[in-house]
Amino acid sequence: MRSDPIVDQVRRTRRQIEQQIGSDAEAFYRHLRKIQKAYGQRVVCRKPKRLVNPTRQKRVS
Repeated sequence: MRSDPIVDQVRRTRRQIEQQIGSDAEAFYRHLRKIQKAYGQRVVCRKPKRLVNPTRQKRVS
């Protein structure tokens, strides 16, 4: 299976955080909430794309 560089980066970052705060789930959650508050303005929220129902598409004759 091929390695995904984004997944690898997320896992490396998680391990770094765990080394800093330990394996306490509550401390991990608090740390993530603190980061979210600090960088929340950087999050991109896109509207969901409208799904096209393939059975309702017009057929071209």
